[in-house]
Amino acid sequence: MTDIIDPRHEALVEHLFQRALQVLEMPGFELRPMRRRTRGEGRLRSVVYGYTRLDRKLITVDLYTPRTMKARKIDAILRVIAHELAHHQKPPRVYRQWFRLVRMIHHPPFWTQYRRNVASMQKDGILGTYFSPLTPGI
Repeated sequence: MTDIIDPRHEALVEHLFQRALQVLEMPGFELRPMRRRTRGEGRLRSVVYGYTRLDRKLITVDLYTPRTMKARKIDAILRVIAHELAHHQKPPRVYRQWFRLVRMIHHPPFWTQYRRNVASMQKDGILGTYFSPLTPGI
C-alpha cells in the first residue's frame, strides 16, 4: 500500500510551503511529509504534528490524521510550518541550573516569533485565505 493518499493535497501543501518561505524570507528549506510505518494500525495516540532538523534546514510535517487518514486542514498545517520555522529563527536556549545544562526549546521569545510568523501568513493574500475567519489574529 502506498503511503501517499492524496497527491493533490501534498502538492498544494508543498506550494503553500514555498509561499510561506517567501513571506517569511527564509529560503533554502525542504519540506518532507511524515511517513508512518503502519498507518491506521497500532497505538494511534501520537501528538507529533511535525519536527525539524536545525542543522539540515529540513522540516517534516504530518499531513494526515493518524487514525482515519484524512487530510489535515490547511490552517493547521500552516500553523505547524510557522512553528517549525520559528525554531530556526529563535533556536533553543541553553542555561545552567545548578550543575546541569538545560536546553529550553519553547522559550518566550520563540512564542513571540511564532505569533509573528502566523500574523504575517494571515496578512498574505494567498496564505491568508486558508486561515479560518473564526480564529483570532495572533
